[in-house]
Amino acid sequence: MAVHVTLLGSSLPADYPQAERTISYDDAEGSRYTYKTLDSGVLVILKGSGMNNSIEVMYGPSAWESVQGDTVGSRP
Repeated sequence: MAVHVTLLGSSLPADYPQAERTISYDDAEGSRYTYKTLDSGVLVILKGSGMNNSIEVMYGPSAWESVQGDTVGSRP
C-alpha cells in the first residue's frame, strides 16, 4: 500500500491546483512507504524495508490535512 497525504489548501500557493493537493508515495519493489505522526503534529513519511527506514519527507502540522496508508510497524 502507498501513503497518500492531502495538503491543506491554505498551506499552498494561491495558484496551486486544488485537484493536486494529494501527494502519493507509492511502494516500489524492495521499498515500502509508511508514516508516523509526532506529538507535535509533524507527519513523517518513511521509506525502507524491514527495519531499514529512512525519512523521505516531513510535513509540519499546518501543512497537511489527512493521511492514508500504513503506519510504522503495521507491516512485517
